[in-house]
Amino acid sequence: MIFAIVGTQRFPFNRMFELIDEAIEAGIIEEEVVAQSGYTEYQPRNFTVIPFLTQEEMNEYVERSRCIISHAGVGSITNCLERGKPVIVIPRRKEWGEHVDDHQLEISKVFQENGYVAVAESRAELQNLVPCIEELTFQPYVRKQSDLISSIKNYVNSL
Repeated sequence: MIFAIVGTQRFPFNRMFELIDEAIEAGIIEEEVVAQSGYTEYQPRNFTVIPFLTQEEMNEYVERSRCIISHAGVGSITNCLERGKPVIVIPRRKEWGEHVDDHQLEISKVFQENGYVAVAESRAELQNLVPCIEELTFQPYVRKQSDLISSIKNYVNSL
């Protein structure tokens, strides 16, 4: 199974779902696809969408999936990486009304440059990545403790 995540922003992300539908119709994706659709209005022809899921439901879909196709939301990406799943990131773009700016391009670039994810920005890139995503080598992701949490722990330990 492939699980797709678009997050909960109030902007549609039709382009991601169109790319997934096209990959299914081209025979690139032959397995079940389930997507968390948020506010995306696109009605897929070939896969199931669920607008919103609890964190527990999201985790269950992630665990059951061979790979994840995700927008470039940091929480979505890190949640999947912490579960050891290969992630293909499709960043939302301002020019297509998918977000207010292009910060998801920057986020996806950082994760890709650190070896954590693969990024697809086109139909060809997605269709090339899906069949071989498990053969690619990614860096293991370990959540870094924030400076705030470290400061709080240091303070508590000093008491």
